[in-house]
Amino acid sequence: MSVPARTYIRFVCFLLVQGQRNRLGLFQALNEARDSDHAPDWALKEIGELRGWFDDNLERPETFGRGQSGLSWFKPAAAEHIANMHRLKLALEACGVHVEVLTTRDPGAVVWQDKHQVVAQAGARRF
Repeated sequence: MSVPARTYIRFVCFLLVQGQRNRLGLFQALNEARDSDHAPDWALKEIGELRGWFDDNLERPETFGRGQSGLSWFKPAAAEHIANMHRLKLALEACGVHVEVLTTRDPGAVVWQDKHQVVAQAGARRF
């Protein structure tokens, strides 16, 4: 799938973030897969390996400010991260967690960023 150069990418499942209108990101959905009665061993192994890879290769913002929240989007240049998210998507779906890939050219007001991602407040938009 070809994505325009300025397109940000977010992977979500269909659970809502508690107290918000936006859907849960994949890292927050990992427990759903682990708790599944139908999770195949290969998928759980893949999830564990990828969780470790992301722990080592993706920064986590501590806080953005009092009461501030945001949604994480991968920058278009984060090719290796995006490829590993697609692998995580396949493993989660094998465990019964449906995953959707969202794209946008405007993720909202950026409150934090690094080389691979932005965290943005979506405002009135729903992702």
